[in-house]
Amino acid sequence: MINIFEEITWPQFSKMGHISKLPLQEQIKHYNQYIYQLEDARMSWITYQNKGPIPQSPQETGFLLQEDLFDLEQEDGSKILII
Repeated sequence: MINIFEEITWPQFSKMGHISKLPLQEQIKHYNQYIYQLEDARMSWITYQNKGPIPQSPQETGFLLQEDLFDLEQEDGSKILII
């Protein structure tokens, strides 16, 4: 399990028991893989953080007006609502 908040440095990584027994090229390969996985885990953590509710864009609501700014009404006398 990778702890995304505590990165292991190269000196610490290269002294780990199962890594220190490998040839240098293999150690480097494993460390690069570790760094890649760490970055991937950090990006996933950032992406899936709860960011709260999605902000709603302000919506214009009101009634349809004529050019003279009087309400435009339907045949039954009700105003035409714009949502």
